[in-house]
Amino acid sequence: MKITQVESFKQSVTLRHPFKISFATIYELQTIIVKVTTDTGVVGFGEASPFEPVTGESIATELVALDALGAALVGVDPRALERVHNVMDATMLGHTAAKAGIDIACYDILGKDSGLPLYQLLGGDSNQVVSDYTLGIDTPEAMASAAQEQVAAGFTVLKVKVGDDDQQDIAAIRAIRAAVGPDVELRIDANQAWTPKQAKRVMRAMGDDVAAVEQPLPASQTQDLPLVRALVDQPVMVDESVHSATDAFKVLAAGGADIVNIKLQKAGGLWGATQINAVAAAAGIPVMLGCMVETKVGIAAAVHFVAAHQNARYADLDAFLDFASPSWLHGGFTHVGGIYTLSDAPGLGIECDL
Repeated sequence: MKITQVESFKQSVTLRHPFKISFATIYELQTIIVKVTTDTGVVGFGEASPFEPVTGESIATELVALDALGAALVGVDPRALERVHNVMDATMLGHTAAKAGIDIACYDILGKDSGLPLYQLLGGDSNQVVSDYTLGIDTPEAMASAAQEQVAAGFTVLKVKVGDDDQQDIAAIRAIRAAVGPDVELRIDANQAWTPKQAKRVMRAMGDDVAAVEQPLPASQTQDLPLVRALVDQPVMVDESVHSATDAFKVLAAGGADIVNIKLQKAGGLWGATQINAVAAAAGIPVMLGCMVETKVGIAAAVHFVAAHQNARYADLDAFLDFASPSWLHGGFTHVGGIYTLSDAPGLGIECDL
């Protein structure tokens, strides 16, 4: 089996509501669906969804990168995943979103060729995953109302974006806790917004209402994460500080995190995610699979990964809920609240009319 063509399809969908985090407000989904065709007729789909503040990439850069990577991969067996990544890395450095799009499509092909859903191909035996739902920054009252709505819809874990204003953040957590009761788990994500002193002050004020804090410091201050762990009682999760297995090794060797958030778009796809998870597992550290603003193509790949790996204990894979499902996209998984059930169709289980 050989790759004969790699195609890119830019897609844009307006979000139902603006989504605010500490350093940006997102109004629409902008993503690239990647289609890899082979000489046997098997076709795989992936997704490249860059987020420039995190990956340093844009839709424009990744479209150019995909053209170059696709040309380099013609004639390569898509099932030979290490070879695929070696060719991509030799062609260009970085561009992890573009590489993720091709990587996911190749895994889709591998699953289709074997006749197995991806989670089984990766060694998993359960097709169900529990995801949280993420609340963007708003007034405490609006966030509490949104939290109630999502708990009523069946979510038992909420991730709450913070980092815009300390007192508002504390008020929001208290309002959300009062609205949803004691049994819903709350995690917060500061998206690099704090100093160590801020983290100490805010986390102590939030206390037992919060189960974990994600990326409290800027990625440029990753070396100070061990200090934050010493200052706060809650587990510290890293996101922007870890893009690769090397990053994970450095952070965990320094004692900088209790949980690692893996995103396929940062890691260059499932291949890189597997390496990061292996480093974390060796250190006794669990991982979470997160996402950028992606469709169910990219999200399905991450759900399969969680289903297949015992060390992937957490999932933050809700971005597809923030916009109407595109008419060209079918399958992958169903969900009732935060419980996602994967299709048993081969590969990702996704069909794209592109």
